[in-house]
Amino acid sequence: MTYACCPACNGKRRNPTKHSMVFECRRCGAIYGDCTRGDSYLIVLPVMAAEPVPPERCRTYDLTVLGSDGISRRHGWFDTETRRIVQVG
Repeated sequence: MTYACCPACNGKRRNPTKHSMVFECRRCGAIYGDCTRGDSYLIVLPVMAAEPVPPERCRTYDLTVLGSDGISRRHGWFDTETRRIVQVG
């Protein structure tokens, strides 16, 4: 999937990340794009946060991932310090 704008805020300006085809929105800080499942685990761990996370540490992510089971989507909110999932979807 090619993103013409940020899926969280529709911002058009973005910064590249170290992962090919994954971007950071300049307006809201969302992480979005296309990557392999393995790369997505480097961005957001496949583990839920163990305790409540302050809102200022949360960031949205929306990744289209390619894995051994085909193409799927990982999206929700994650803790920027621990990279653990705060909310799915």
